Amino acid sequence: MTKKMLSSGDDIEESLTRIGASLQRDVTAYLIGGCAMILYNAKVATKDIDIVLMSNEDAEAVAVALSAVGFAQAAPEDETYRRLGTTTMMHDSRGTRFDIFVETVCRKLRITDGMVSRSTRHGIYGKLRLNLVSPEDIFLFKSVTERAGDLDDMALLAERGLDWDVILSECVHQSGDVILEAFLAVRLQELEESKGIVSPIKATLETVTESKLRKKKGARHRD
Repeated sequence: MTKKMLSSGDDIEESLTRIGASLQRDVTAYLIGGCAMILYNAKVATKDIDIVLMSNEDAEAVAVALSAVGFAQAAPEDETYRRLGTTTMMHDSRGTRFDIFVETVCRKLRITDGMVSRSTRHGIYGKLRLNLVSPEDIFLFKSVTERAGDLDDMALLAERGLDWDVILSECVHQSGDVILEAFLAVRLQELEESKGIVSPIKATLETVTESKLRKKKGARHRD
């Protein structure tokens, strides 16, 4: 197996340039996670380049372009990575790895119209138009993953300053059968305990979670 290496900003830019030059048609993609943080100058390296496409056709086009420049299919390393719900994982001989998602990450959060409106255009690489999701949305995506280092990244983002109301609003908007408020509340508790970072929305999230759990319990009893 190719040994996975840390990817820097230069590695990411080089890979994006290679992909864009190999694409056969125009594709718009969204970067999330550590790679987006690097391009925001919020960290210096990442293990995975997480890229979200808005259709299966776009994901296939990017996978074909990656194959054309020397990337090959990679298998999930453990159950944590399997739960991410990637459509495709690909790496090259240097260990640079792309995790490709179609619209939804961890089967919990999707790229919504609100996320699209908050995203910023990072650049155009040949036929690849690349947007970075907002720091608030990166923070929210990291709250539903379980990869090593995600809590550290959440701390970095929080220390740089976040619009907590945006995070709360997007979390509530996307919450459904899976109570996302519970996931985020737990992560914020961990952030407080391990990093000393206190979030102003944790109490609200806990209240909403308790209310939703009571409603679910009541609905089961009625059935």
